[in-house]
Amino acid sequence: MRANRAAETGASDEAAGASAPATPRRLLAALALVVVGGMWIYTAWTIHDLRRQAWDSARHDALGLLGTSERAIARDIELYDLSLMTVSSRLNLPALDGASPELRHLGLFDRVSQARGYGSILVLDEKGQAFLDSGSLVPRRLDGSDRLYFTIHRDAPETGLFIGRPWRTRLSGRDMIPLSRRFAYADGSFAGVIVGAIELAYFREVLDRLKGSRDFTVTLDFTDGSEVMNTGQAAAADAPGLREARQVAPWPLRLSVFLPASAIDRAWKPQTRIVLALALLLSLGILGVVGLLHREFSRRERAERQALAARAELERLAATDALTGLWNRRHFEVSVTRCAEPAERARWALLSIDADHFKGFNDRYGHPAGDRALKQVAAVLCGRAAQAGGSAFRVGGEEFALLVRCEPGEAAMLAESVRAGVAALGLPHADHPRGILTLSVGMAHGALAPAASLQGWIDAADAALYAAKRQGRDRVCHAGAQESHTPPRLSAAG
Repeated sequence: MRANRAAETGASDEAAGASAPATPRRLLAALALVVVGGMWIYTAWTIHDLRRQAWDSARHDALGLLGTSERAIARDIELYDLSLMTVSSRLNLPALDGASPELRHLGLFDRVSQARGYGSILVLDEKGQAFLDSGSLVPRRLDGSDRLYFTIHRDAPETGLFIGRPWRTRLSGRDMIPLSRRFAYADGSFAGVIVGAIELAYFREVLDRLKGSRDFTVTLDFTDGSEVMNTGQAAAADAPGLREARQVAPWPLRLSVFLPASAIDRAWKPQTRIVLALALLLSLGILGVVGLLHREFSRRERAERQALAARAELERLAATDALTGLWNRRHFEVSVTRCAEPAERARWALLSIDADHFKGFNDRYGHPAGDRALKQVAAVLCGRAAQAGGSAFRVGGEEFALLVRCEPGEAAMLAESVRAGVAALGLPHADHPRGILTLSVGMAHGALAPAASLQGWIDAADAALYAAKRQGRDRVCHAGAQESHTPPRLSAAG
């Protein structure tokens, strides 16, 4: 019983301490925590924002680079395609049929194909043999019948401008991208192919010039994933960094840029050192001020704690029955209010207990003996309540109550355990039919009467107690039952 009371007393002291007003030292510590914590939260937000700005700036630069690169490549392809279409439209001009080779050459080929980075334009007949060459009056020998740029136009007349995979030319040995168009006889039948090329080195030079000294890697590939070329060091597919891509419309080419995360980090990480240093200095200053004030506030807090402890002890004594050490009626009235809500009350059981024929016990054996008997009864009640996780109260002379959070079946077993435990003490009582001191117990469980009010629940437990007395005492009666419910008798230790 004393151990149970000590635990309850400790809980009461903790509650008293928790309800005490905050001391100046705690307020200061809380303020310092809020200020320092808020400052570090702001510092973290600032660092995060610096990183976000760096990534946003890098994305803006990447999109700008993609846009200018796409326009430059598209312009070159369009210019070269215009040259191919010019040749196609002029091949069947009657005015050029009887012209000299020099005049025919000048009439068919413009000067675009002679620009830096552009390859010569060749005209292949229906067998794939070159018979016109923008780079020479006498066409160079070339058999392109096995090339895809030839076969695709021969087999698919609807093909417009065809951009082929990069290849090394048989004439110059340079890496180039072929561009070709079909040309036809007057009746629409296949007459051959006009083919030219743009050097990969030219595209690489254009992209290098556009990206400048920035750490971007620019890749030109086909939309099916086959790579044409890239500037800089190729990055692994899972390398951390910024990636953006755009198609060179309307052709099946795609530009993509990659900027490694390390390059972006260089734009914002140095600034974080300054931010962190300032935050650290401010934090140390605040903590220093708190440390200086700590001694004075701690002295005052010790005095307040002693006063609170004294008040808590007085409150404990005011809530405790001096004879039995159980909680008194005042504390019972406070504790039972936790069951005011029906939903919470459905989890609790209330046992109303009375010592049978106790007035006769006092009259026969005297009040000192009655007090000793009440202490022994209280010890049993306190022990059973502690085992069940509940609380025991002395609410009157020989009247007691138990408040336990449990299921209805567990409450019935607990009530019988209380009754059997006191009977097992074997306290002599000559005026009792059994010859020993016994208890009558009335039990009410909130789950069995969900519609009842709090006072109705308490009254139901009292009514069950009186029903137990009417039915012969030394028994347990459940609220709402017509007769006492007597579960299997337990041993004194049960």
